[in-house]
Amino acid sequence: MTTSQLKRRAIAAEDKTERRDAIVRAAAELVRRDPSCGCSVDQLAAKAGVAKGTVYLYFGSREEVLLAVHEKQSHELFDVVERALAAPSPSGKSVVRAGLAYVRAHPQFYPLAANCRGMLDSNISTEVALAFKIGMGKRLQGLGARIEHLYPGLKAGEGAALLMNCYALIIGLWQQADPPLSLRPVMEMRIFKIDFEKQLNAALLDLWEAAARRVK
Repeated sequence: MTTSQLKRRAIAAEDKTERRDAIVRAAAELVRRDPSCGCSVDQLAAKAGVAKGTVYLYFGSREEVLLAVHEKQSHELFDVVERALAAPSPSGKSVVRAGLAYVRAHPQFYPLAANCRGMLDSNISTEVALAFKIGMGKRLQGLGARIEHLYPGLKAGEGAALLMNCYALIIGLWQQADPPLSLRPVMEMRIFKIDFEKQLNAALLDLWEAAARRVK
């Protein structure tokens, strides 16, 4: 293959990556505007500035696009956690603070995370679903090992388990704080009212502080 052919192939690959990224960015913006994740492929294509058929060149379904948004944001959140753990004198408090700052700036994270299980169960190919879970698993293992180094009282695998517990807590509390419209009147009862950010911060700190207290 000649040098010019290699250059053309590289440019073509860059163009494909940019088109895919444009679709993912468009989906993130649409979910930010409509947390119900109700956007259509037509809307995604229009927002991304591509033809509807182009969306299907990169994704098998609307749900695969939404999963790609959640995957991208999850890895960005992992990057934030990794940097917090690599900082001088890291602590559970500093990690929680950094993670919450990220999701506060990306409110799409909550509805996408809450809808992830349903997306994996419908209109997403087995290949795409497995690639997503394997990618998540590798990051969890790597970050989990860092947490176990920070908290030597943890056993192998418990660092990753801490992160998964944090994820489950975030989803569960967000679902309680953001009920269906039909339940909003009932949720005005004092017992159901949730100061989401305050309670989430406190609950996450409890998990990390419990890990810090573990001894061998």
